[in-house]
Amino acid sequence: MRATTMCLVAAAALCVYGARPARAQQGATAAAPWQTLEEMPEARWEMASAMVGGTLYLFGGYGAGVQSSRHVDAFEVEDNAWRRLAELPSAITHMNAVADGRSVWLAGGFKDGYPGHAIDEVWRYDIDDDRFVAAPPLPEPRAGGGLALVGRSLHYIGGLMSDRDTDSSDHWVLDLEGSGNWTNAAPMPAPRNQFGTISRDGRIYLTGGQLGHDSRNGKPGLDQTRVDIYDPLTDSWSAGPDLPRPHSHAEGSTLLSAGRIFVIGGRSETRNESTIWVLPREGEWSLFAELPQSLTAPAAGMLDGLLVVAGGAPSGSTPHAMVWARRVEPGRDYP
Repeated sequence: MRATTMCLVAAAALCVYGARPARAQQGATAAAPWQTLEEMPEARWEMASAMVGGTLYLFGGYGAGVQSSRHVDAFEVEDNAWRRLAELPSAITHMNAVADGRSVWLAGGFKDGYPGHAIDEVWRYDIDDDRFVAAPPLPEPRAGGGLALVGRSLHYIGGLMSDRDTDSSDHWVLDLEGSGNWTNAAPMPAPRNQFGTISRDGRIYLTGGQLGHDSRNGKPGLDQTRVDIYDPLTDSWSAGPDLPRPHSHAEGSTLLSAGRIFVIGGRSETRNESTIWVLPREGEWSLFAELPQSLTAPAAGMLDGLLVVAGGAPSGSTPHAMVWARRVEPGRDYP
């Protein structure tokens, strides 16, 4: 690893050798732990995201004016640099991504311009070949559902039906080494959409989410505190610790690091969130930190204890292109 890139990964620490990358921005201090990194090529929010081998990949989402995007960008964390990749087959939002070795799976979403229509499309992005490969479609169109990988099984859970308003309890599983057909699993106990989805210790966690979509936006009771946990070994659900307050729109910024689940930014009812919540293996949620600014639907990834947060909407549906990073140390920063 080059000395210059090691300095950037250290983030909050001072570089003791080599030069910082010329494009790196404001550094972090104890009083201001967030470091500003190279901005995204364009402002976006509601992106699907995945961290693979030190690179944060961003897929689709909304740009300025709530315009759906086909763009795919990769942020090389150690080099503090962005590069543009092959475009999505079409402009898609409200989809989730999950890493699988040197591939990233994408499923469902709203296609084309706002408001768009729900789709059943499933794609595998091949990182090394920089291309999208069509996979078996979902049994029905869905958007805003959860996508998770446990072993060699890809799970799609919940989300919105084609009317953009009805929440589905469907839970579909694709055996990536099997027949190529989606099968049914235990349904989601509380149907909703735009929740965080993460796998930990062989189980799938669904965090928060909202009820309905078009007809309920801005109304009380939209966002939820609920956390559901699915165990593939027993094909059953159990309740996890509720989030401290109602929460949604953190699908691309819910991640796992050192056995802890992080939920970064998002929305709580009509308020954009600056909070970063963390859930250890045992115990309840706690507040880890605050973002420099409240953000709905950012993207986030973690590399060797460096948390990177990109994009999102600070206000309404107007995204920004800022990228922030800070060091995260278990035991010091959170339980």
